[in-house]
Amino acid sequence: MPRYDFEVRARWLERNPRIIEVLQKALPTKALFSHVVVSGQTVGAVTRVRYDGPGVMVPRVFGSVFFYQPSQKINLCYGEITESATVNQFAEVIEDDLDKLRDLGSRVWADTVANPVRHIVEVSIQEW
Repeated sequence: MPRYDFEVRARWLERNPRIIEVLQKALPTKALFSHVVVSGQTVGAVTRVRYDGPGVMVPRVFGSVFFYQPSQKINLCYGEITESATVNQFAEVIEDDLDKLRDLGSRVWADTVANPVRHIVEVSIQEW
């Protein structure tokens, strides 16, 4: 299983307190990371978090951290976005870590999609 020896930090957004409260109760947690196939350069952690409440839907942008309710995933946009659907954003990657976010996305792409030998990428999600 690939291990990445760095972290990508994100800041909570006050405009989405309901999902943040649910996520905070679930932290710290471990999850499997994967790469989306259709919507561009986005990686996501499949979680056990259950949230069926209302979302604060906004356009996705580089650095967005959002919760995708149908699959209960925490997603991070690390580059080009090819889908116009809005997302339930609750955090944004801090500016100092945007290069690390690009690196994370590229590595997850290589380790879970591009490389014919499949690996499970495990991540730890926690407050800092």
